[in-house]
Amino acid sequence: MKQKDTLINKLEKAGAVTVVAVWILRIILGPVLNYALLVTTTLLAIYYLWFGFFIFNKLQPLQLLYLEIRQSITVFRIIPTILMGIISSYALIAILFGFFFYPGMQFMLSSALILLVLFTGTMTGIQYIKKKFDPFCPRMYIRAAGLMIILLILWAPPVEDRLNILFRDHPEFIEAYLDYREDPDDPENIQRLREQRSRFR
Repeated sequence: MKQKDTLINKLEKAGAVTVVAVWILRIILGPVLNYALLVTTTLLAIYYLWFGFFIFNKLQPLQLLYLEIRQSITVFRIIPTILMGIISSYALIAILFGFFFYPGMQFMLSSALILLVLFTGTMTGIQYIKKKFDPFCPRMYIRAAGLMIILLILWAPPVEDRLNILFRDHPEFIEAYLDYREDPDDPENIQRLREQRSRFR
């Protein structure tokens, strides 16, 4: 029998739709939506960090007061769902790095991708060995696939192409970022990039 979405699940889905809509609008409208992107994505990252267990198990905190439900929760239902919440949160922060071109952007994007691939691969292997279907796994796979697609879109294209899409109306920022990327230890390049970033606040 299919479990119904709890309030926590409904809030998560509404938050995810809102965040994706803000991402799309940010690409279309440019840095004017930087603040909205930062706030909504950070809030969703915090939500996954704190509620991963409840999201993927479709439980509400008060249900844990019932002995019958507590006894049905195995270690395998606890650890992977909490881990997926943490990894999803990390992936969302990595996506922020990809939009804002923060230092360490490529590392954040690639490490988030690797974590998602390793996690889903491990879970798939465990499911295959157990030969048992756990209903919370598809929920994690769907979200992992969505995050991996976004991460790949931000990670795979050359940096210059991404800059020309996300900051197409701000050639000064593009120039300052490329100069900084070429010589990140040059104080002048650091200062120029800071000045350009401050214009979007």
